[in-house]
Amino acid sequence: METTTFSLENIDLFKKKALKWANQFGTLCCLDSNGYRHKEYATYEFLLAVDALNELTSNPSVNSFEALENWRLNKNSWQFGFFSYDLKNEIERLESSHADFIQLPSLYFFEPRYLITINENKVSFNRNYPESIALFEQINQIELSEVPPKWKIELKSRYTREDYLTTVNKIKEHILNGDVYELNLCRELYGESVDISMLELFFALNETAKAPFTSFFKYKDIIVACASPERYLKKKGSKIISQPIKGTIKRGESDEEDEFLKSDLYHSEKERAENIMIVDLVRNDLTKYAISGSIKVEELCGVHSFKTVHHLISTVSATLKHESDTINCIKDSFPMGSMTGAPKIKAMELIEKYEKSKRGLFSGSVGYFSPGNNFDFNVVIRTVIYNQAQRYLSIQSGGAITIDSDPECEWDELNLKSEVLQKIINN
Repeated sequence: METTTFSLENIDLFKKKALKWANQFGTLCCLDSNGYRHKEYATYEFLLAVDALNELTSNPSVNSFEALENWRLNKNSWQFGFFSYDLKNEIERLESSHADFIQLPSLYFFEPRYLITINENKVSFNRNYPESIALFEQINQIELSEVPPKWKIELKSRYTREDYLTTVNKIKEHILNGDVYELNLCRELYGESVDISMLELFFALNETAKAPFTSFFKYKDIIVACASPERYLKKKGSKIISQPIKGTIKRGESDEEDEFLKSDLYHSEKERAENIMIVDLVRNDLTKYAISGSIKVEELCGVHSFKTVHHLISTVSATLKHESDTINCIKDSFPMGSMTGAPKIKAMELIEKYEKSKRGLFSGSVGYFSPGNNFDFNVVIRTVIYNQAQRYLSIQSGGAITIDSDPECEWDELNLKSEVLQKIINN
């Protein structure tokens, strides 16, 4: 299919109009880097994949990664989709026994009928010239609401504060006993009988967070609005890149306070220790499929600033041995260490024991495979997931527990991470 390109005067406005146009379809995936494309490892500013020509949905009786590899065989096309956290049960001898209120499949990918790409001030359509002109004009004519919607949604927590503090102390006992070194503990906030426009929520969330791995995914009646700052794994040619986040602090109210907080985060022994442990885990995960000696830590504990928080981010890269290992290198590094802890298998066993919700897509990944067998996937955090049919809304957030963790501080960090989302749905 040929590609047609047009110039844009207002990129952000066109993004919103294009997504509103796409929302009429039952399947879509929107990926927005929010201007972070100038960063070294970014490729696209904006991708909008719409309407499934061909799709793969996980089947409990078939290994999902093998099914994905077979489905992608001989396809030199774009494919968009997600990996849910609970694919861990197919990778290791693990289970998930918590109730599933969202009911997404463990894995889903589709080839889109329409693909809209924005880079710099150019928008491209995967249609012929007459179709592209008509679509470009149709999108430009879409009207957006000038009045932001108001919601007041009661959110309940799967943890009470006291229960969470007790659980953190229990995990620290496991650390003292040598069971794990670090464990990512998550909490769900949820709403029932909720009526909300997820498109309007996403617009508000994206405007507030401006995160580099933002995504909006629609799968039938289930809608995901994600403002993730974290990359899980990217492949470009033979190079693999992972950028785990561990370490979070709020933005300051003045330039002076902001610089102080950045310095405080960078020099925090606890936060650096968390980050370095996960870097070691990522390096180990990539070993099996990387050329010997090619694994490098390109940045260790760098302070990266976003609209609402600062994060410590490290960058680990490697050279893939064989092109045929594309799916296996995802499988063998999934779920990402930043959302489990270390050692990974024991951490996931304890996560199942102490958490009170099925994670599902939260701490999984959304992204794409592109022609040429490249890919890029985020970490699903800072996310609202909504089952429209069940009117059930879910927000999960987590933090790394180490031997130095103070339960009260961990509770505060948990609330900091979900604060933006809560404010948007209770505006």
